[in-house]
Amino acid sequence: MADLLQEVPAAEKYRAQLEAMERENRLLRAENGELKEELAQFVQSWVTLDWDAVRTLVYLARHERAHASEIAQAYQMNAHLVESHLNYLVAGNFVHAPLSGEPRHSLAHKGRRYLRERGLHQ
Repeated sequence: MADLLQEVPAAEKYRAQLEAMERENRLLRAENGELKEELAQFVQSWVTLDWDAVRTLVYLARHERAHASEIAQAYQMNAHLVESHLNYLVAGNFVHAPLSGEPRHSLAHKGRRYLRERGLHQ
């Protein structure tokens, strides 16, 4: 844009406006980034999972991948309940769904962050 202003002498009168708009745009981008971070912190604090769902996340944090029956056996839980929690956690992006038909779930970044913020994972 600066090159265009130099090439067209009549456009010189718009230089100050353009520079002001560029400064404002930089400030707004910075503010937007800060607000997104702040919102993410608030949203994260609103999310609460029941203890069985949290135990499911903890199990996945300790093991790379797991099937509902493995988690159920480890915590002596009903396998259908664990499957229900896994479906909920997948929908909430806490857990990755099984890849290419494999029946094993894995912990997603959001799930890892949830545990870390509550002191349940490093």
